[in-house]
Amino acid sequence: MRDPGQLYFATNKEIHDLLISAKQKVTEAVLLELLRDRGIFSSPADSREALVQYLSLLPHDYADVCGILERREASKRGEKTATVSLNTELSPDELKEIVSEYQKAEVQEVVRAHKKSESEFVMNVTYSEFDYSKTRLLQRQDRDAELVFTTVGGRTEIRIPATDRARAMVDKLRERIEAHKKAVVQLEEIELTGLTSAEARTTFFTRLISSLPDFPLMTVSRLRVAHSTSEQEDDDFDMDGDDVDEAEEKMLGVVENVALSGENLVASEMYQELKDKGFFITSITWRAKQNVHPYAIIECDAGFEDRQAGRKFRYSIHGALKFKNGAYTKNIRPVSEAEKATLLAMIEKTARTVLAQLLAEEAGAGADSEAGTTS
Repeated sequence: MRDPGQLYFATNKEIHDLLISAKQKVTEAVLLELLRDRGIFSSPADSREALVQYLSLLPHDYADVCGILERREASKRGEKTATVSLNTELSPDELKEIVSEYQKAEVQEVVRAHKKSESEFVMNVTYSEFDYSKTRLLQRQDRDAELVFTTVGGRTEIRIPATDRARAMVDKLRERIEAHKKAVVQLEEIELTGLTSAEARTTFFTRLISSLPDFPLMTVSRLRVAHSTSEQEDDDFDMDGDDVDEAEEKMLGVVENVALSGENLVASEMYQELKDKGFFITSITWRAKQNVHPYAIIECDAGFEDRQAGRKFRYSIHGALKFKNGAYTKNIRPVSEAEKATLLAMIEKTARTVLAQLLAEEAGAGADSEAGTTS
């Protein structure tokens, strides 16, 4: 007799929940297509709810359920990236050995690795993730994470998906690296904890979006701000949501004008008003137009997961408008993996350069202030 625990089927309600909860991916057109695949023709005038109800009552085998799940899979277009840096150099052979040990220990993950070039090593990890807030058929989702190791000036930089799971992988790898090196390995990320003023944190973003080589800024489409509540004496201080929305709208206009015209941010009266109220930028979305071939317009975003503290920097490329036959495509399209890697590296390098400049400026201003006080 077969083990009843090995028998599994999707109920009508589970199929219904799977279809109804995917409004953007499983549209009315997709529902009509699923019905047509079964030789059933429904009126395009039927409501989405009616189509879902009808489709969920039909029998679904394993292939049918898998087909719906594939349509529900999240796109990687908006996936954000982060880069962590280790203060040690690792050869491809060392990385291969460390990843092999990791693979033996992490039996719940499928790990593949290969040497991409003399300075790059790639580790791909496939794993399952559970989200019990979703309908039962979607609770288990297969994910994959690509970790790219690059040797740069005696350090090893690791480009990872900006997720807690990927950071946990890096922590486990670091433990094994320390065992091999028999030394403590420091892990660093881009963070603004060294900048003491809200003004410097906002300047980090204005310089970042206006300093990308060969990609001058076109427009800023969205940004988020935080309030320096830590400077408030009242522990019960709570910023009203409308105030934050208004501040974000005002800051958007200020930042775009500053970045496009080269105007001094500090000289802007609107910015001074927002700064005095304690607001600073925590993330930004912008478009930049390439001034060399192929003259693409890219849409990017960058920000900090821990907004208030300025930690866990993450960034992404939403896509690009391609220049063809003397005009740009109307819809933004995903970029190739090779192009995406180049653009992400450019943003990450620019962010590090801008942060180093700001830290040096703050250190210089502090030294000047101390010298003035002494004299």
